[in-house]
Amino acid sequence: MVQLTQINQSLWEMPQPLGLFSGDLFDRGSDYLSAFKALSQLSNLRHRHAESFLLTHSLELFLKSFLVAHGTRKSELGRKALRHNLSHILDECDRVPIPQVPMLRALCNQLSEMNSDFDLRYPSGYNLSIPKPDFSIPVADALITAIKPFVDNARVKAQLNYAADTRHLKGCKIRWSD
Repeated sequence: MVQLTQINQSLWEMPQPLGLFSGDLFDRGSDYLSAFKALSQLSNLRHRHAESFLLTHSLELFLKSFLVAHGTRKSELGRKALRHNLSHILDECDRVPIPQVPMLRALCNQLSEMNSDFDLRYPSGYNLSIPKPDFSIPVADALITAIKPFVDNARVKAQLNYAADTRHLKGCKIRWSD
C-alpha cells in the first residue's frame, strides 16, 4: 500500500509510482528522439550541435527509464554520476543488466566525451566530432526495442497498483509528492 496524504477534501498527494515515472521518461525520450530524427532530415550542418543534444538527451532518458523500471528511485537519478553522463548511466544499467545493444557503448562514450563540459549546450571552443544520424539512429532504435518490454511491464504493474491503491478516492485529485 502506498502512502497517501490528504491535502484537503478533494486533493491527495502520494509519491509517483516508479513504473509510471519510468514510462514518462521513456515517452519523453521518444519525443526527443523524434525531434532529433526530424532535425537531422534537414541535412543542414548548422544544426549538428542541436541534433546531438537531442540525441544525447533522448538516450539519457531511455537509459534512466530502464533503471527506474528496475527500481532506481528518482533521488538516485540526481546523483552526480547519473546526472548527464551517458557512460556512467550505461555502467549502472549494465549492473541490472541491460540487454546488449550493438554500438550503444561506443555511442554513449562518444556523446559523454562531447558533453563532458556541456559542449552541446554552450559554446566552448571544443572541436566536436559529432556522430552521424545514419550511425546513431539505428543504435537508438535498437535501444528502444531492447528496453521497451521492461518499461512497459513496469508501467502496467504501476497502473494496476495505482488503480487499486486509489480506487476509494474517485473524484479526488491526486498529485505527486516527489
